Amino acid sequence: MIAWWERRTLRFRLAVWYAVGGTLLLTSFTATIYLFVYERMGRPLAYELSRDLEEVRRRVEVLPDHSFRWNGRPVDTHAPWTTEYPWFEFWDEQGKLVGRLWPFAESRVTQPPSAPFRGRETVAIYNVAPDLRLRVYSVPYQVPGRNDVWMIRLMRIHEPTGDALGALRLIIVVALPIVVALLVVGGYVITRRWLKPLDQMVTEANHISAADLSRRLPVGNPHDELGRLASVFNVTLDRLQASFDALDRFVADASHELRTPLTTLRSVGEVGLRRSRTVEEYREIIGSMLEEAQRLQRLIQRLLELAGAEGGAAEVHRSEIRLDEFVAACVGELGILAEARRQQILVQSEPCAVTTDSVLFRQALQNLIDNAIKYSPDRSVIRVRVRNRPDAVEVSVTDEGAGITPENRAHLMERFFRPDRGRGRTSGGFGLGLSITKAYMRVIGGTLEYEPAEPRGSTFRLTLPKG
Repeated sequence: MIAWWERRTLRFRLAVWYAVGGTLLLTSFTATIYLFVYERMGRPLAYELSRDLEEVRRRVEVLPDHSFRWNGRPVDTHAPWTTEYPWFEFWDEQGKLVGRLWPFAESRVTQPPSAPFRGRETVAIYNVAPDLRLRVYSVPYQVPGRNDVWMIRLMRIHEPTGDALGALRLIIVVALPIVVALLVVGGYVITRRWLKPLDQMVTEANHISAADLSRRLPVGNPHDELGRLASVFNVTLDRLQASFDALDRFVADASHELRTPLTTLRSVGEVGLRRSRTVEEYREIIGSMLEEAQRLQRLIQRLLELAGAEGGAAEVHRSEIRLDEFVAACVGELGILAEARRQQILVQSEPCAVTTDSVLFRQALQNLIDNAIKYSPDRSVIRVRVRNRPDAVEVSVTDEGAGITPENRAHLMERFFRPDRGRGRTSGGFGLGLSITKAYMRVIGGTLEYEPAEPRGSTFRLTLPKG
């Protein structure tokens, strides 16, 4: 049963739940109304008839000659009966009227009540005159001292409010199925209308593929749940399309970068095989080929590093480090590269600690310092500064290079982007260093930012949140 229910459409299930819930609520509501009306209108009259029956059983005495005594006094069944006493009548075993005591004269009554059903307790209403209706209560009566079982019937004026119960029952019986049917139809129509945007979303989603990521889900009402869901999916599709576009650019750029060293390797080899050469000439050719092979190896390694960082392959092992001491150690490791170009690295730091992955952060920082050494002129000064802010720590690296032009700043951290010749292949750069640094910082929860330095140069800033 559960499996069958789960295979139904959401529209069908909503309509069924709406119909069942509405039916239960409506049935409970009508039953409550009926019981309330019955308690206020029907039960008092029935209670009074039952009380009259008890009084008659207690006070009346049937004599062998079928005459009556009330409280021990003979009663004339042909004389009008006072209204202060219960109205009642007795019927014998043959269904004949033994006696009737009520306050109505024969001229007042046009149709006396018929004989009751023997042996059954019943409640009925009789029209004994055009303007007179009686509510009667008939029960079997064991005649004291005899084996005869008669029928005794109590009577009272039927109040107009008593008719309302029957009318109310008729209204409930007739109207309830109609209302339930309207609930079912209305529930289906409403759910169909409300879920129509979902059908449109499904239709449009079926046309979205890797070959066509430009399509988006329709947003009929951006304020309801379905509209917000479509908006979230559209944002996800935007990100997916951006990722595919970036992947396409990455593949194209990687293909271009890989083609150059491979072409160089092939060209050098083909030139070397055109004629016989001396040992020194072959040594020079092989050296050129090894240089290109090393460049190709470095490029592949950088691509693997970038793919690992952006794909989440890099594992994060966080620990608390003294950032000022950590930065000083990184600068010391790369100091020999600066000394070769007679550059000076100045460190300005404030005592501070941070919890992060020391290996990934070291890679990011060393990339920035290595870039600063590589692209700064000889005899220049590179400044590394550590700042302790209330909510984060900053490590900035400032060089005295040519800087980045405003039109190139937006593309600075894209893969394979080299803004000028100074960052070309002759210096060993592939345009991947900043992309890898940014990916490492994203993995450990930090950021990489750039701003121009005054009067010239560039400042790259690594920011890590505390805690």
